Amino acid sequence: MRKAFRYLKPFALSVLAVICLVFAQVQLELSLPDYMSGIVTYGIQYSGIKETLPKAVTEDTYRKMQVWMSEEEHPLLETAYREISAGDPAYISRYPALSEGPVYVLESEENKDVLEKAFLITAMLKQPQILEAMKMENEDALYAALAEHPEMKEMILSGIEKQFEGYTAENMDGARRMMIKSEYAALGVNVEKLQSGYILNEGLIMLGIALLCSLTAALSGYISSRTATGAARNMRRDVFAKVESFSNEEFSRFSTASLITRTTNDIQQVQQLMNMMLRIVLFAPFMGLTSLFKVLRYRELAGILGWVILIILVLMVIILYFTMPRFRIVQQMVDRLNLVTREQLSGMLVIRAFNNQKTEEKRFDEVNTDLTKLNIFLNRVMAVISPLMSLLMSSVSIVIIWVGASHIDMGTMQIGDMLAFLQYAIHVLMSFMIVAMIFIMIPRSAVSAGRIFEVLETEPAIRDPEHPEHLPEENRTITFDHVCFRYPNAEQDVLHDISFTASPGETVAMIGSTGSGKSTLINLIPRFFDVTEGSIRFGDTDIRNVTQHELRQKIGYVPQKGVLFSGTVDENLRYADENATEETLQNALEVSQAAEFVSQLPEGRNEMISQGGTNVSGGQKQRLSIARALSKPSQVYIFDDTFSALDYQTDAKLREALNRMIRKTGSTVFIVAQRISTIMHADKIIVLDEGKVAGMGTHKELLADCSVYQEIAGSQLSREELGL
Repeated sequence: MRKAFRYLKPFALSVLAVICLVFAQVQLELSLPDYMSGIVTYGIQYSGIKETLPKAVTEDTYRKMQVWMSEEEHPLLETAYREISAGDPAYISRYPALSEGPVYVLESEENKDVLEKAFLITAMLKQPQILEAMKMENEDALYAALAEHPEMKEMILSGIEKQFEGYTAENMDGARRMMIKSEYAALGVNVEKLQSGYILNEGLIMLGIALLCSLTAALSGYISSRTATGAARNMRRDVFAKVESFSNEEFSRFSTASLITRTTNDIQQVQQLMNMMLRIVLFAPFMGLTSLFKVLRYRELAGILGWVILIILVLMVIILYFTMPRFRIVQQMVDRLNLVTREQLSGMLVIRAFNNQKTEEKRFDEVNTDLTKLNIFLNRVMAVISPLMSLLMSSVSIVIIWVGASHIDMGTMQIGDMLAFLQYAIHVLMSFMIVAMIFIMIPRSAVSAGRIFEVLETEPAIRDPEHPEHLPEENRTITFDHVCFRYPNAEQDVLHDISFTASPGETVAMIGSTGSGKSTLINLIPRFFDVTEGSIRFGDTDIRNVTQHELRQKIGYVPQKGVLFSGTVDENLRYADENATEETLQNALEVSQAAEFVSQLPEGRNEMISQGGTNVSGGQKQRLSIARALSKPSQVYIFDDTFSALDYQTDAKLREALNRMIRKTGSTVFIVAQRISTIMHADKIIVLDEGKVAGMGTHKELLADCSVYQEIAGSQLSREELGL
C-alpha cells in the first residue's frame, strides 16, 4: 500500500487541505458536548447563571456580607462592589430594585474567594430551614442577636465551616449559583428571561458550530474524493501504458481477464481505501485522541472506557483472523469469473453451435457460486460488527449513566458533565471501531495494490536500448542472419537457424504446415518477440538497437485475426495515420478491394463499426484491416495470413492491386499464407517445416526441388493449375 500512496504526491496541497479541514471538523464537533453540558448545567439547572459571585447585590445583602467579614476584609468588599444610585438610567432597566434603594454592582473580582464565602454565608442565613435550626424567628432576629452577642459569630462560622466540610467543589459552586438566583430575584431581575436568553444564545452558537462542522465535512469529502479519484486515474493510466509496452511474453504471464480486473476492480479498491484514509482514517485518530484528552478530565468515569476498548480490540483481532486469508482469495476468484465470462461471450457462436449452453451455464454457475459464497461469508462477518458495536455502545451508555448517577448523587459531578462525558466516550469508541474497520479493509486493498504493482513493476522482455541507433530514411534490405527463437521457459527452439534477405520492392512469402513457425517468424520483424540467437537487420542496423516506435513507424501490419475498433469506418482507417489524406484512404480501400462494399454502406465511411467488428463479415473485416495498414505509407508491409477469408477472385484482384502499389512505392512485403495461389507469384517463397527452412526460391524452383512445397501444392491445386 505504501507504493500506492505515492500517487498522492501530485495532490500534496489537496491532502494538506483535507488534513486541515478534518482537524477543524473534529475540533468543531467536539466543542458541541461542552456547550450541551453548559445548557443542561447552567441553562436548565441554574437558570442561566454561570458565575459564583453575584454581579449585583441589594443594599441589605451588602451590609450583611460585612458582618461575616473581618475589619481587615471590609475594604475588599468596598473595592469589589460599587454603589449605584436609584437615578442611574444605565442600570434601572437591569435591576428594577433600584427604584426602592441603592444597588451594589460588582466591579472587581480580586480576592474572589473571600467575597464568595461572605456572600454564601449571608445567603444561607436567609434560608428559613437554617434559621429554624438556629431557633431564630427570622433573619432580623438573628442579626439583632449578633449585635447583642458578638461571640455568636464565631459559633455560627464554626458550624457553617463544619457543614462545608462535606461539600465538594461542585456542591459549593452549585450552592452559590442557587443563592445568586435568589439574590437576582430580590433585585427584580427576570430570571426566566435570563435563563431563556442563555439557552438561546448557547443554542445559536451550537447551531453555528454544527453548520461549520457540516461545511468542513462536505469540503473535506469533496476534496478527498477528487484526490483519490485523481490518484486512481493516474494509476490506471500508468497500468494501461505499462500493458501497452508488454510483449507477447508478458501477455502470456497475465491473462486478459486478469489485466482487466487489475485495471478496474483492483484500482477501484485502492481508490476507495485512499478516499477513506483521507477522510475517515484521519478523522478517527483526531477524534479519538482529542476525545480521550477530554474524557480524562472526568476521572470518575474514565476507567470504564479501558475495558470497552480492550473488548473492541479482541473482537477486531478475531475478525481479522477469519477474514484476512479470504480477502486474498476474493480477487483471484474475480479474475476467474472474468476469464470464464470473457471466454463465453467471445465464444457464444461456438457454444450455441454445439448446444453447450447448459454446460457453460453450469461452468459459470460454479465459479459464480464460489465467489458468492465467499462474499456472503465476508459480508456476514462484517455485518456482525455493527450489532456488536451497537450492543457495546448501549452497554457503555448504561454503565456511564449508572456510575454517573451515583457521582451526581454524591455531588462530585454535574448532570451536564455526565452527558458530555457520555458523548466523548462514544466518540472514543467510534474512533477505535473505525480504525479497526479500516485495518480489516486494508488487507483486501493491499492485495489489490500488490496485483497492480505486479503489473507496474514488470519489466518488458523487449525494451528500447539506452543509446538507440536510427534507421536510414530510405528502404533497405532486411536480413535474417542465422535467426533462432525459443519461447520463454520452453525447452527447445521453435525456429532454427533461419537466414534470408528481403530487398526493397520484393514480396517474400512464407508457407508451411500448421505450427511450422510462420507467424512466429513474421512477428520477429516488428519485435513482438526478440530473437534468441542471430539477428535481424534493416540495412546494416540491428533492429534491437533502435526504438520500437521508430521501427514500427516503418511497418504496416495486418494481424492474422482482423481487429476493428468501435467507431466509424473512417476512424478505423485513420487509426494507422490520423493525418492520412482522402486520396490515400480511397486508394487503400480500392487496393484492399473494400471500396465497393464501403460505398454501399448507408453512411459510407461514416458507418459505425460495432465493438470487435461484429456487424461486418469476416472477409470485410480482413479487407478493412488491410486497408488500414495501407493507409499509412510504410517501407515494410506484413500480412500475417490475412487473405484466408477472401474468395479466390477477390484474393487475385487484391494481390494484383497490391503488386502495382508496391512497384510504385518500393516497399518490402512479407506474406504468410496457407494457400499456394496467394503466394505463387511472390519474388521469394520460404517453406518452413518444424521451424526450419525446408526450401527457398520462386514457385517454379520450389516445385522442382522442394518436396514439402510439392506436397502442399499438390494438395491444393491440380497439375494444370500448377503449370506442370
